[in-house]
Amino acid sequence: MRPLFIDDEARAEVARVVSHAMDHPFYPGRSATPGDDPHFVALLNTYRTVFTFTHIDDRVYRHLTISVPVTGKYAHPVAAFTIASLFGFTGYDDSKPLKPGKDWLVDTNENENSIVLAQEI
Repeated sequence: MRPLFIDDEARAEVARVVSHAMDHPFYPGRSATPGDDPHFVALLNTYRTVFTFTHIDDRVYRHLTISVPVTGKYAHPVAAFTIASLFGFTGYDDSKPLKPGKDWLVDTNENENSIVLAQEI
């Protein structure tokens, strides 16, 4: 099991990334890869997160990927959903910890060992 510590430093790191993402929207196919830009990346213990406000057609999504440093392993859903909440995703009920918010899109990316989350805003 991989621990997740949410302290003031972690909250500040998330706030830094969200602030940058607000000022630098991501347009797939037109923007550089966010994971290659440290301004979009927050390291929370051993969780690597990449966050953007992704614009597709006339819609805007919170978009978050969470990866861990072990090939073939993924963040535990409770850790992933808790991290998503830190990034502003709404609707997660921690009394039902294995269920994401109702309007969240959740998938995995096997090539990057990541959980991918999106929520239209």
